[in-house]
Amino acid sequence: MSLEQHLEALESLVAGGRVPATSRTLINLDKFNTAIEQLRSELPDEMDEAQAIIRQKESVIKTAEIEARRIRAYADEEATNIRQTAEEKATMALDTASEKASRMVQLTEVTAEASRVAAQIISGAKESAAGIIENAESTAAQRTEESESRIGMMMNDAEADAGSRRDGADKYASEVLFNLEEHVSGVLGKVRAGLDLLESTTPAETTAVH
Repeated sequence: MSLEQHLEALESLVAGGRVPATSRTLINLDKFNTAIEQLRSELPDEMDEAQAIIRQKESVIKTAEIEARRIRAYADEEATNIRQTAEEKATMALDTASEKASRMVQLTEVTAEASRVAAQIISGAKESAAGIIENAESTAAQRTEESESRIGMMMNDAEADAGSRRDGADKYASEVLFNLEEHVSGVLGKVRAGLDLLESTTPAETTAVH
């Protein structure tokens, strides 16, 4: 039974015990105590639902953090690979240029023109290598920035979703407890009034009622 049904059962016990043509109410205390115990047993289930929503919020944030770490690690690895590839290409370009310049000097007379051409080749190779490294650094930085942006969006979404779930859980728990307090207060008020009337009756009247 739900909390509403338990409360309705309590109200039925109070209403069902009304003595005709009087303002008095007789209550079966065994049934009333049983209904109260059943009501208490239902409370943990309602609170567990609210706790489950909060745990789900924490799971969403944890999943987002794990995914963010995975994306960051992948971006770092990709940036490292790009740098290594660029450095290898630059090294190969320099080695090729040096070998070409060395062969040119060996095959021709060592003249100023040969040295000038060799210097131009090496200079061009250095510029090319610098361009490759610069492009690689730019690409790596761009990839890292994109990854950080994705991570930020994921964390914001996770926080927003978690906040929404937490607010919903708090609101739900507050409504459940408020309704419970309101119904129980009404029922206990009726019970208190019935008990007061029973205590105010004479022994003879009590015997007549039974």
